[in-house]
Amino acid sequence: MSTASKVLQVARGELGYSRWDDPGEGTKYGRWMARVTRQAWFARSGVPYCNMFTSWVLATAGVREPAPGYFAYVPSTIKEYARQGRRLGNKHSAAPGDLVCFDWDGDGVADHIGICEVNNGSYLTCIEGNTSGSWQGSQSNGGGVYRRTRGWSGICAVLRPDYTGSQPAQNASHVAEDGYWGASTTRALQQINGTPVDGVISSQEAANKQYMPAATSGWEWASNPVGSQLIARMQRAFGVDADGIMGPGTVKAMQKYYGVGVDGYMGVETVRAMQRAINRQLGGK
Repeated sequence: MSTASKVLQVARGELGYSRWDDPGEGTKYGRWMARVTRQAWFARSGVPYCNMFTSWVLATAGVREPAPGYFAYVPSTIKEYARQGRRLGNKHSAAPGDLVCFDWDGDGVADHIGICEVNNGSYLTCIEGNTSGSWQGSQSNGGGVYRRTRGWSGICAVLRPDYTGSQPAQNASHVAEDGYWGASTTRALQQINGTPVDGVISSQEAANKQYMPAATSGWEWASNPVGSQLIARMQRAFGVDADGIMGPGTVKAMQKYYGVGVDGYMGVETVRAMQRAINRQLGGK
């Protein structure tokens, strides 16, 4: 089953793509759209591709979009997602994997679309196709796939794809108190904290892995991390900066929070104390 985590994995793999370096005519996303729609003009040079990028990412990750199943025009995307009840009423509720639509000039017509990677509270981190790497160039026809930070003012709609694996069949009622933080412990924490439930701690600093020997399945390690929405929520509870990335400072705050020895290493006893607290909150023990 497809999840937001899988979609973001695919999207991250496209970072750095540029239509200017593409040896073929048009873009890889336009050529794909031409094949699936049998409309050759999508593959021509100069065709804007931000929406074709998001549709390509979703299709590659195995996510089915509303009919016709792929989009090249953002207003049509908004219309069809809304028809299925997949337009969020509150854009500030954007979650990783949601589609974020932008109206740069405030004329009521969406100009651009990207994929939410992290909701940072006061702004979003998105992965976008056909944008520029900074504010210097075109934001909706820049030619490249980049990670961008976006404030709320330009966002006109947030759409949620049908992530069949993004929520468990039933809520967790108990986690094993085995001292290892894997996918099942993450799902329970996501359930408690009200973040998307997929069992994944996304985009964590690879260099910090040494401080978390009890971290097992479902942890994503990266050299250029952007953080996890769940970890940011937990950091707020621990009273440290909510950057969404686990490191020794967060581990020390976590150890103080759960009343165990403080050494900056997330070992079995630290995780077991957290799992006991999880079960108290779930009512499973």
